[in-house]
Amino acid sequence: MARPVSFSSSDLAWECAQVKRKLLNDVKKGRLSRLSKSDVYDMIAKRPRIRLKSSRMLWTGSYKEYLEKWFTKLNEEIQLILDSASEGEPTITSPEIVAQEHRELQAKVTHLTQLISTYKDALDELRIENGQYRELISQRFGDIDLF
Repeated sequence: MARPVSFSSSDLAWECAQVKRKLLNDVKKGRLSRLSKSDVYDMIAKRPRIRLKSSRMLWTGSYKEYLEKWFTKLNEEIQLILDSASEGEPTITSPEIVAQEHRELQAKVTHLTQLISTYKDALDELRIENGQYRELISQRFGDIDLF
């Protein structure tokens, strides 16, 4: 006799949604280029609400039909994302584009370096001014305990 499942259908749906979100994000970011059913089932089996040692129960259990439909939908969505990414912008860049981007980045770096030095100068001036005000206060009122 087969062992009863230790999770409900809502737990399975929740964990499938979490795995789907992770896989779609991985595909969009380029960390995943193909999908295997056994890897996906292993990911689902290891999820906290499912807690299975292996994915064998998912392949043959009572939730087999649900997972088959879910996986086909997931695979279609991933193929759409991969197809749209391949039809999009080409990843080959010309040396002129790279040189232009390099010049723009150098201009940004010099601008930010100038801003940093300006802020450091202003900070030094404020530090000197603060010291002068402290001396004036200590001359006028004596030593003040702040703590």
